[in-house]
Formats: sequence, C-alpha cells, structure tokens
Amino acid sequence: MDVLSARRARRLGVAVLPAVLALSMALLAAAPPAAAEVAPQVPAGPGGCRVVEVPVGGGAHVEGELCDPVGRPSSVLQVLVPGGTYARSYWDFPVGRTSAGEPLSYARHMTTAGYSTLAIDPLGVGGSSHPLSATVTIQVQAEAIHRVVQAARAGTLGATYPTVVLVGHSLGTLTGYVEATTYRDVDGIVASGTSHSPAAGALAALFAHAVPAPLDPATRAEVPLDMGYISLPGARTIFHSGGPTDPAVLRADEDSRSPGPSAYLATLAPYLVLTPLLRTDTIDVPVLVANGRGDAVFCRQGGYGSGTDCTDAQTLRASEAPFFGPGAHLETYVLPDAGHVLNLAPSASDWYAHATGWFAEHFPVRPSF
Repeated sequence: MDVLSARRARRLGVAVLPAVLALSMALLAAAPPAAAEVAPQVPAGPGGCRVVEVPVGGGAHVEGELCDPVGRPSSVLQVLVPGGTYARSYWDFPVGRTSAGEPLSYARHMTTAGYSTLAIDPLGVGGSSHPLSATVTIQVQAEAIHRVVQAARAGTLGATYPTVVLVGHSLGTLTGYVEATTYRDVDGIVASGTSHSPAAGALAALFAHAVPAPLDPATRAEVPLDMGYISLPGARTIFHSGGPTDPAVLRADEDSRSPGPSAYLATLAPYLVLTPLLRTDTIDVPVLVANGRGDAVFCRQGGYGSGTDCTDAQTLRASEAPFFGPGAHLETYVLPDAGHVLNLAPSASDWYAHATGWFAEHFPVRPSF
C-alpha cells in the first residue's frame, strides 16, 4: 500500500470503523438464541436451471440456482456471489429490461454465451441456512464459498466443472477475495461493484438506514431471525444513484431486500480499513475489476469521498493496480451512467457483453466438453 492509500485507510478507520462496530455489537448484544433454519426446496427454473444445496458444515447449507447452457454443463462454472442485503436474484432480476431490450440477468446472458452459472444465497440469506447471526463472520462466509467450489470440482453438483471463476458484487467481491487468498482454489475472479477505497460517507449513509431485520416488514417474515440480523430499508436509492434508473426496478429492488448478519459486517470492517488484510497482492489468477462510474460506495465520482477514480477503465486501473501483483493480470472496466448495482442499470447489457468478452479471452469454453 502506498502512503496516500495508507492515509486514506486511516481516515476511513476513524470515520467509519467505530460506527460499524458499535452498530454491529449493539445488535449482537440484543440477539436472542435462534436455531439454524433450513428453507424448503423450490422448483427448478426452466432452461437447464435447478436448485442445489451444498452442505457447508455445522448442519448448515448454501442454496443456489445452477444453470447450464441448453441443459448441458459447460467446462467453465461461474460462482455468482451477491452483495450485502441481496439474494441470488441480483444475478437474474425478475423485473425490468436493459435499454437494449435484454432481461436484467447476468446469469442468462452468460448461459446463452455457453457458460454455466451458480448463483448462491450467502449464509443467512434466502434459501440458505440462517444460523445464529453472531456466528456468521466473513471468514465463515468465505469458507462456505470454498465448500461450494469444492463441490463443483468434485462433481457433487451433478457434473464436474474443471474451471471455476468467482464473480462477486460489492460485499460478495470482498468475501471472494478472502476466499481466493485463503484457499487458492479458483481460476479467476470478477470483482464488480467494489474497490480498495470505500467511501466513508456512503457507508455512514447506508448504516443510517440499518434496523434489526425482525422489525422490518420486508424481512421479518423470511424465516425466524434473531435481532443480530439487520436490514437497510430505504438504502437502495444510494445503490442506484450515479446513473439513470428504471423506477419499477428500484421499487422491486427495495421491496426484495434481504437481511444480513451483523457479524458479517463487523468482521468485514478491518478489511475495509486495513486493505492489506485482503491480500489481493498475492492473487495469481486473472482478475477483472468492474464498477459503475457513479458508484456512491466505491468511486470518487459517487460524491461520498472514495479515493478511487472511476472516470474510465484506465483511471480505475491506476487506482486499483497498486493492490495487485503481476499474477492477477489486472483488467478493469467502467460502465458509464451507472451506479453501484451494475447488473440493474439500464445500460447493463454493455457490462454483460464486456464480461463475456473477458471470459472468452481468459476462459474459453471447451467445445468438446
């Protein structure tokens, strides 16, 4: 980390870390015991998609939707990890279309291009187990992703996938970094909606919306939750700021918000403040970092104080390159007229197409597979 980055990290720590930890610890202190909850299976979707469960230890499981192109496994599997307070539907959104007329679905775009996708619900979200919130740390989430990667390679998902690439968004990207640098079991990383310089102002604005999930009408009925699960009602406007937004998509996004374990956020805080803890300089597989130009959480152009310049791909690379080593073969992409949630922007088709081109270059599908 260079001197300027270190100074930004210290300023961020002073401004944000106490607030994050205070909020998280207060919620954890109020949390009554709760048993892990296992959601029932839901019907598999059309077009070669089915719901899978992966045991991740302690009686818990991660649920996801596995989609193969034309019902046939690809040689490359993309494991899709959503951001905080999002479920796997972020990767296949049920409302709206891009300005090009395409569904707001990264997953469908990729399966059409010949890639298999597995969009997962992190622990504590959607169809995955909902353990006691205090036990769901970022390290536990990273280990759960590791179990999913192992299952994909071992063939326990119904097929063996020789190449596995993590595709994360926001908190899902940061957790993916922890997984990749801890277990070194993936072949590549797509890091969307993130940077090494989060905006203290945006984080403070987001946490100003935080309430215990059992008290939020949108999340309290999902499953029985303890008070250490939080929700962010009203925060979606921050995620969508920075570009044009379809009002129907914004409403659907707000209405479908998911709970998140506060321990996950509390144990994330040190990685935000002391970015060397992410160890991204040790990554030796190809990395694509992608942001919306107006990302309020991770880009300077969002107006909340990030140090990352997302003017274009070149400036984003200049901001992020000091945190990666040569083994990452770092490439960057900026989606103009978009904010934090790239997948839901009207111009998302451009982002999907760029990601597909990156995969075709680094991880081409084997025709004979």
